[in-house]
Amino acid sequence: MLFQLQLKMKTNRFSFSIYAWTLFACAFGLASCHDLTIDNGGYLGFMTKGTIVGNDEDGYYLYSYSGDEVAICYGKGLDKYERAYYGLSFKEENRFFSNRTPGFTIIDNASVEIETANRIIHPISKAEADKRGITHPDSCSVDENFELSDSYGAGDGYFDFYTLATITNDFSTHYEYASIPIDLVYDPARQSPDTLRLALCYRPHVPEGWEKYRYEAGTFSCDISGLANLQEWNDSLCIVVDTGDKQLHYMPISKKGFKKPEPFFDF
Repeated sequence: MLFQLQLKMKTNRFSFSIYAWTLFACAFGLASCHDLTIDNGGYLGFMTKGTIVGNDEDGYYLYSYSGDEVAICYGKGLDKYERAYYGLSFKEENRFFSNRTPGFTIIDNASVEIETANRIIHPISKAEADKRGITHPDSCSVDENFELSDSYGAGDGYFDFYTLATITNDFSTHYEYASIPIDLVYDPARQSPDTLRLALCYRPHVPEGWEKYRYEAGTFSCDISGLANLQEWNDSLCIVVDTGDKQLHYMPISKKGFKKPEPFFDF
């Protein structure tokens, strides 16, 4: 599912035609999506993935997955997004380094266009899952399409994964959609300092009467910030996800990776 958002900024926002050209160039390999220069009155732009924090009053901070770039947007309505793939447009002079934020490139007063937003999953305890009947063998299916994102590993309080996310049915006059319920369950008794273990409960139920249906993939982000104090973690550890298949799904994370980024307003 696509999420489109156009935001008015303190400076002129970039035109839709320029943004569309950016998408075209990225999609067909005509330019590097992280270094695309747009000759539109001195504006630069690129597509990237990141974590979004902030509010309408103070602005939003978009931390790139690479961990070395922060874009600041003063528009409205980004509070509904936590992790997303988005386009940035900004003046060259608004991209700089600051001694107050070592290690980060700052992009101030950026225009933002959300292309796709990740679906957020909050882990639940085994006790809660048992209470809700989620972990019953008849409730979950083996997810053979599950794949952990290995682009940047885990961090900023999340880890990403991909799987089939939506069921779409083609009626004669319209389409209907159903989100596939997905839960990640942790058992406190099965954790160790070097491993965070989660069990996936995947429930791809097809609504009654749907005959011409198909499955569509999506990107998910699991919010692990609430598990930072589940126990005393090692400085380096692994996240292991049991999907019910025979494959071992795991990725590394640092202890600091449980923490979400915070806005800094004085740079």
